[in-house]
Amino acid sequence: MIERSWRQEAEAIFAARPEVASVSVVPERFIREAAPLWRAPWPRALQATVAAWPACVFNPRVADLIGATEQDDQSPSESRVGVLAAAATLKGLSHAWLIVSDDEWSQRNPHAVPAPVGDRVVIAPLGLGAAAPPPLSIGIDASWLLGGESGAQVFVYEMLREMAGRAEIGDIVLLSDAGDIPPALAGTGKITGMTWPAALSNATRLDILHRPYQPGETTDLDRYRSIADAVAITVLDFIAYDNPSYHESSFAWRQYQRAFDEKIRDADQVFAISRHVGERLQRQFAHRLSAPVRSIHLGADHLTAASIDSGAAPELPPELRSIGDRKFLLVLGNDFAHKNRDFAVRVFRDLCTSGYEGALVMAGFHLDAGSSYETELHGAGPYAERVLRSGRLTSAQKAWLMRRAQVVLYPTSSEGFGLIPFEAAVLGTPTAFVKFGPLAETMPRVAACDSWNVRAFSDHVSQLMSDPATYVAQVLTAAESMTWARTVDQMIEALLSLRGDQAPWQSARSMADGPPAVTRLNESLEEYARRARGKLRRLINR
Repeated sequence: MIERSWRQEAEAIFAARPEVASVSVVPERFIREAAPLWRAPWPRALQATVAAWPACVFNPRVADLIGATEQDDQSPSESRVGVLAAAATLKGLSHAWLIVSDDEWSQRNPHAVPAPVGDRVVIAPLGLGAAAPPPLSIGIDASWLLGGESGAQVFVYEMLREMAGRAEIGDIVLLSDAGDIPPALAGTGKITGMTWPAALSNATRLDILHRPYQPGETTDLDRYRSIADAVAITVLDFIAYDNPSYHESSFAWRQYQRAFDEKIRDADQVFAISRHVGERLQRQFAHRLSAPVRSIHLGADHLTAASIDSGAAPELPPELRSIGDRKFLLVLGNDFAHKNRDFAVRVFRDLCTSGYEGALVMAGFHLDAGSSYETELHGAGPYAERVLRSGRLTSAQKAWLMRRAQVVLYPTSSEGFGLIPFEAAVLGTPTAFVKFGPLAETMPRVAACDSWNVRAFSDHVSQLMSDPATYVAQVLTAAESMTWARTVDQMIEALLSLRGDQAPWQSARSMADGPPAVTRLNESLEEYARRARGKLRRLINR
């Protein structure tokens, strides 16, 4: 019979990837005998094109598809297993090999005698009537969600709302010192709040603890693991990682980088919100990750006509009330240097010099380090009085301003994703931006500026004002496939693969130090023999 934990690992693979027809439990020794050129360590779960012996578990979800019957639960013959495996391959289904060490194989199968591949097969279907796995219980480090709303918080809110409606997800526990639930999530089913002391003292046990934003010095993975079986982290960008001016000192910057590196290496799963970010993570932390980075685009469909047309205009902050019925351009976002608000001011001055008569509104929260606030008006020249600046805005205020603006200026030069062009397009407003990194990735066919040159950017803004509908349509077309449903589909697939103590990727960390000593010795001997044979051939051929 198949050892129980191997059944659990197989079920986790089936739950995450229903197109996998079978999982074969294969000792390392068999791999070496079958393919001596392979080298350990192998990933815990390998994608395969065929089923393998000596032990095989079939996915009950595909039983009807491959013609499996109830009799196949009763130790079928090797030929019958071959028929089922062939039927699965014919249907385009895939297989997986669960690689276990020779020691693990011997310990869990004390009566099993290692034999050549294909010598004997043990088939153990999970049962044609097997119940679906229980819903995942997920904890969210919510300490950062309880402040004002930013683009990153919008991502988490939308993700959790969508997750709460999924059958695969059970409890969603927001963990913080206060134990509160953000107003944006109040009343959402399955979502509860809990303080960290309560979670730790009540011996709360969750399947997964997800930190859906940057890791840092205060990220305590030991605390996460004390209440959850697996830990996931989402990386939004490398902005603070790369920029020392966003920290109070060089020492603080280095501490942030060290903490970031450590948490990325120790997490069971790392998510990225764009391939632009994910590919860098994969390069920078290659061979030190517990699992391949999952790059999952955010959704862009969270603004709807109902949420946009909210009736009367919201009350604006005092510094913006003079906008009245004036035409204006809009810059949204905090005043970090990479948002280039100072560049937007210079673009505005160039437009005014060419005859633009409107105003420039800049709104977003102020930062203590890395801010452009004190110097960003220096480039306004005689038009400084037409620049209106405000702090943090509510969602209704931002939507109202985006809908009223002629163009949203988004001259950012460093992003992890970039939601603003999508939000503005839903509101019927074009956005001026430079196509780079994630913006080029998500909007490859949208006409954008190709440089941060003041004159080129101001010319682009003029083009957007002359034909806003064309540019809005381009962004909306790019957004059609970017839904929160799709985002959560991909995220749940990844989270399901983390279920259980022996989840396929969790063993990767234990293998990170390389193959066992015996394996390394054998490989060294093989390499020595290969070189010796080469020298001998060269001597003979002289």
